Order: sequence, then C-alpha cells, then structure tokens
Amino acid sequence: MVSMRLVIGNLFSWLVAALFGVITLLLAFESWALLTNHKPITDYVRPAIHSYPGLAFVIAVVVGILLGHFLWGPAYGRTSPADQPK
Repeated sequence: MVSMRLVIGNLFSWLVAALFGVITLLLAFESWALLTNHKPITDYVRPAIHSYPGLAFVIAVVVGILLGHFLWGPAYGRTSPADQPK
C-alpha cells in the first residue's frame, strides 16, 4: 500500500515538473517569436477565444479552480509542516 502511494506521488511530481517544463518552453517560444518578428502563440489564441468565448470562459474557470485548490488548499498532508489538523 505504501509503495503504491509512493509511486502515485512520484508520478504526480513528474507530471507537475513536465507541465512546468512545457510552460517554460512555450514562454521561451513566445519571447523568441516576439523578438524575431515571427507569429507568436498569442496570434493563434486570440481568434480562438473570439470564436468560442463560452469555451474560453469554461477553461478559465477550470484553471482558476485548479490553481486555487492547489495553491490555497488545506495546509496539511505530506508536504506540510503539520501532518493533520487536530
């Protein structure tokens, strides 16, 4: 049981690291495109948002909920100084 929890924890850590790696690469491409007068990612995203504003709103809400959950969630668990609230 403990080994499965460790495997899931490691998988989650690798997924988060990969997500931040992809975000870093996307930001680097955006910067490169702006500095070299190529078409940046923003020029693809804006027309999609104007074409599908409802979907853009739903995606923004889901991202906000996920960020709020992970950044301002309860302060207990494996990574907190106190194990469980009493």
